[in-house]
Amino acid sequence: MSSWKAWIRIIRAKFFLAGIPSIILGVALAVYWTGYFNLLNFMLSLVGVILAMIGTYTFNEYYDFKTGVDVITPIENVTPFNAGSRIIPAGILEPEPVLKLGIIAWILYSLIAVYFTLTIGWIIIPLSLIGFISGAFYTMPPFKWAYRGMGEFLIGLNYGLLITFGSYYVQATSLPVEFIILPSLIPSLLITAVIWINEFPDYPADKTVGKINLVVRLGLERARAIYYFLALSIYIVLLVGVFLQVIPQTGLIVLLTLPITYNNITLLKKYYNIPRKLIPAMRGTILLFVTSTLLLALGYVLALW
Repeated sequence: MSSWKAWIRIIRAKFFLAGIPSIILGVALAVYWTGYFNLLNFMLSLVGVILAMIGTYTFNEYYDFKTGVDVITPIENVTPFNAGSRIIPAGILEPEPVLKLGIIAWILYSLIAVYFTLTIGWIIIPLSLIGFISGAFYTMPPFKWAYRGMGEFLIGLNYGLLITFGSYYVQATSLPVEFIILPSLIPSLLITAVIWINEFPDYPADKTVGKINLVVRLGLERARAIYYFLALSIYIVLLVGVFLQVIPQTGLIVLLTLPITYNNITLLKKYYNIPRKLIPAMRGTILLFVTSTLLLALGYVLALW
């Protein structure tokens, strides 16, 4: 494998999509409620989120390698969505340069946060600090959130509510949180479902090294029910939001994703303990997150016409 391909895999570039839909939703909310759009702030928020993901992913690769969780995962349990990139365990890249890249990414992320603080307002400080503390310490001591059953909550918080709110705020520079909470819950719940189902194949290795995430705590059979709740509850949130008039009726376009949800639930129910056969449901959960969030953003745009 060439060096540049190894670096692309180590920063998990294909998972950058996890942060982008919520940014688009936040911008759509700002345009809908205020009619304002700032291209520079949109681009900087996009770069900032990508840098945060690079910092998080590289730190995770480094510290998961140090604990050995990616090394001991059986090859039959490895899918495109779990067990890391396996670049460091394979000896393709050394651990230290990977850690240094993460440090550089977090420094650049901080510079963007400083710019937004100076040009937008102080609220950027707690937002950026939450993103850093939850992302950088996801697997890094002393917090190691993913090992303490906090990882799923923090991923839902960051990739859903915080990114949506942050990308809204740098556009609108106002704080009508009552307009933001319900729509941001949809990406929050679905990105949590993404990490939740991705933890199923890692269950034996995580349990062995003491990575006691919520799936390990509950066990695979009981953890299925939480996935069902995460995937289905977005439609309740959607209907409540429309009823309260914080989500326009055009947002009901999200209901088009119901067949994806049904297929994912059916697959998980049947193959929850067979990692390779679970891959379509893992891929489908990512599709559900991206499609639902973008359709919701489209619903706000359509409501303006």
